[in-house]
Amino acid sequence: MEKKLAVIDIGSNSIRNVIFEVNGHGQYFERLNVKEVARLSSHITEDNELSAEGISSLIETLQHFISLNDHHDVLETLPVATAAIRNASNSDAILAEVRQATGMEIRLLSDYEEAFYGYSAIVNSTYIEDGYSVDIGGGSMEVTYFKDRELVFYHSFPFGAVTLTNDFMKGEVMTKEERKQLISFLKKSFKDLDWLEPHGVPLVGVGGTARNLVRVEQSLSHFPLEGIHQYTIDADRLEEVVDELVGQSSKQLGRLDGLSKDRVDIIAPAVTAIGELARYLKVPEFTMSNNGLREGLFYEYYLKANDEVRFADVKEESFRHFEQQYDVNPERHRHLIHLARQIYTGLIETKVIKPKPYEPGLLEGACRLAYVGEYIDHNNKSDHTFHLITTNDFKGLNNEDRLALALVSSYKSRRLLDQHIEGFPEWFDSKMLKSLELLGSIVKLVDALDLTERQIIDHLDVATNEDGLVFHLQTTDTARFELQRGVRHKKHLERAIDQAIELRVEERGTS
Repeated sequence: MEKKLAVIDIGSNSIRNVIFEVNGHGQYFERLNVKEVARLSSHITEDNELSAEGISSLIETLQHFISLNDHHDVLETLPVATAAIRNASNSDAILAEVRQATGMEIRLLSDYEEAFYGYSAIVNSTYIEDGYSVDIGGGSMEVTYFKDRELVFYHSFPFGAVTLTNDFMKGEVMTKEERKQLISFLKKSFKDLDWLEPHGVPLVGVGGTARNLVRVEQSLSHFPLEGIHQYTIDADRLEEVVDELVGQSSKQLGRLDGLSKDRVDIIAPAVTAIGELARYLKVPEFTMSNNGLREGLFYEYYLKANDEVRFADVKEESFRHFEQQYDVNPERHRHLIHLARQIYTGLIETKVIKPKPYEPGLLEGACRLAYVGEYIDHNNKSDHTFHLITTNDFKGLNNEDRLALALVSSYKSRRLLDQHIEGFPEWFDSKMLKSLELLGSIVKLVDALDLTERQIIDHLDVATNEDGLVFHLQTTDTARFELQRGVRHKKHLERAIDQAIELRVEERGTS
């Protein structure tokens, strides 16, 4: 049965409404994501109250969201508020006015809850088990440290993109003196936390500032893959991009691909805060999590319904979701894995190849998704497979692993493999390319050996003879068409291992 949940995130800079859908198979999707740049933190008075104008803006936005959610038949809504309302001296009055005007009960998140949901989103959607996280909103900056996927420390700094801009930037470009003062302030704030120290782990960015920073970096570096989730920037490159953003005028920033227009005037102090935190912690790299507070709230809702605290295996959850979305036949693909393992093991036992530690896992993953693009078009299934995998987040896989999975799952020929990786000259060395060719040609062959999708080749042995290798195929029925296709496609594996292969069928008959 389909369920829809709307999460309304009332932040200091923007108010966002996200509709999540859970279908009868347990798959979940983000169906709609809209926002209003309300800048509530700019409506805080000298008495630390949210002004009448700010409250009116909040109510008007929520009324629009209510109408939108009604149109989409949303039955459950979870409205939450963070620093702008949490820190306002009239927070109780704000919540009461909203309740009277809209009937909506806003949940006021504590600083711990705000940090927790960001951390939860990271450990439920990325491969990172140990790290720091940072989420800089309009009026606060949440930092956590987690180890073995468990939250260890958290802190909410009482400053954010809007407040830092108001306090440290008077013109449209941050001056050297203003930046110096801001950096001094940030360092002092960081030193006040004893647990904030280098551990050699990545810093994971959550939220709008991190999202914009990464999109700008991707644009500047002409990154050829889709998506920003789990995108990684090394520490030196992070520093370069921060300097690039801080040094430009509003007009120059407005022309930058990847930077939202509503963040142009507040981006410099915000990315400076992220950059200085990364420098202070001496992190090796900065990684983007496109899942944050809203997704953390959704995961809590989803996992609780399934009696879980967190996903046991993020990568496996992502595979499960993908397989269901594109109607993968699990029985057939388990059979492909069975045959592929026998070929791979046979090549090792006959000393044709030397195994590499990452190959078995990559081979199994590729067999699970082999030519899944057939869901779209049988005649172009290889191209569609590559596109589907490279444009999917695949939570639990970094970009290099996601591309390797796409290359092996969609393998067509060595020529096409070389074409696909032209945009990634530094990602794969010659040894890795040979592995990708080997595994891809195995996937292509086992797909051919189950051409009619009857799983009639139930066992495969690899042996040697004076001419090369013999694959003994034991079948439960006539494998006429499988053999025809296998003979055509074995040439790819022959090229990869530089050995001739003979396919011999040994029909055992059905029981």
